[in-house]
Amino acid sequence: ASSDRRTAPVFSISATLFASTLPMPSTLSNRAVTIYCGLLMAITAFSIDITLPFFAQIRTAMQTSNDLVHATITLNIFFLGIGQMLFGSLSDRYGRRPAVATGLSIYLLGALVCVFSPNIETLLVGRALQGLGAGAAPVVARAIIRDRFTGKQIAQNMALAAGIFSIGPIAAPLVGAVLIELGGDWHIIFVAMALMASALMAALLRLPETLASPQLDALRPAAIRRNIGTILAHPQSRYFLLLSGWTMVSIVTIISGMARVMESAFDVTGTLFAVLFAAHGLGIIIGQYCNHWLIGRFGTLAASIYGAVVMTTALSALVVLSAADMVNAYGVSALIVLYAVGYLPVYSNAASLTLEPHGRIAGFTAAFYGSFGQLFSALVASVVLIASGGRLVDWSLALAGIAAVTLVGLLVWQRAVRAAGQRSAV
Repeated sequence: ASSDRRTAPVFSISATLFASTLPMPSTLSNRAVTIYCGLLMAITAFSIDITLPFFAQIRTAMQTSNDLVHATITLNIFFLGIGQMLFGSLSDRYGRRPAVATGLSIYLLGALVCVFSPNIETLLVGRALQGLGAGAAPVVARAIIRDRFTGKQIAQNMALAAGIFSIGPIAAPLVGAVLIELGGDWHIIFVAMALMASALMAALLRLPETLASPQLDALRPAAIRRNIGTILAHPQSRYFLLLSGWTMVSIVTIISGMARVMESAFDVTGTLFAVLFAAHGLGIIIGQYCNHWLIGRFGTLAASIYGAVVMTTALSALVVLSAADMVNAYGVSALIVLYAVGYLPVYSNAASLTLEPHGRIAGFTAAFYGSFGQLFSALVASVVLIASGGRLVDWSLALAGIAAVTLVGLLVWQRAVRAAGQRSAV
């Protein structure tokens, strides 16, 4: 509590100054707010995926190892998890707008540190700052959606925001590939990140504050423990928190390991890899539209089950074809696109089902949800990647196993709900 009393005035002063310098935003439509939330969520994927085509340049320019270059991704994801926990509580205490402004400022500082990095150690510091600041984006985006909507509308707007999020996975590697083809060096990608953060801060001027009643004790350790207990005590939130973390292992395994797998199996690198990797964003877009329709017709849980079936089918086919040596780089990419179609409904709906019971602590719940998923998936995916060793068959087998467990988990929950005779938002 004493630590909270020391740090709270600092943030309180900055939040007050921030609020006093901004004009009162005009009222935006619900759709416009959801679009902004989707763009906030996209900053995390954009920050990771745009760097992938430049790994070789960074390694050569800084005369460092592959492991340290790949650490720019894992370190960013790790601090992204820490940042989500921090900014969730801050947004519940001081408001969504001040939390976003502070997070984007830290992210912008990290991007500038990266631009002027003379060595890999400084670059890693900048990437850590970027991850910490970017932690505000997905947390506050989910909390704003929870503030503005109820029932199925939460899941539908979460799905729309997640679809906009797919801009990051598609645009980032393609932008990186174009910059390489134009002769750009690695510094330019961090300039692009700084510009994106600046644009989001400018757009924040129009965003209304959605927090109805600030929680004065949101930063106190006792309140944090109480909030965690509240989330974990709720059966639905606890179940889908764990399920989403497990499901997220698959996407982190793909992001972190696909470059190595494509190079070792098919000698695909650089621009071609960037294009093939970007294609999975198309699957996320398709999944968003399918999910929106499925939720309206069958409900949130059923939409998630359909998504898990698609995931498991695509990755099982990858196992069979890779084991039979009947797939090339384009085939792998196509199956990952199909996987992404199914991944979006599962992960997006798990977020909705975790947050739905906790309107009063939506910011903290979104933070806890995101932080748990980032830290858990990064840890498990690291083990999976070490065990698979860049081998296509082992990598695809691990992914198929993760998807199958996700499907079983959803079916078990559906059976439990039916057995209890419950009729709810799911």
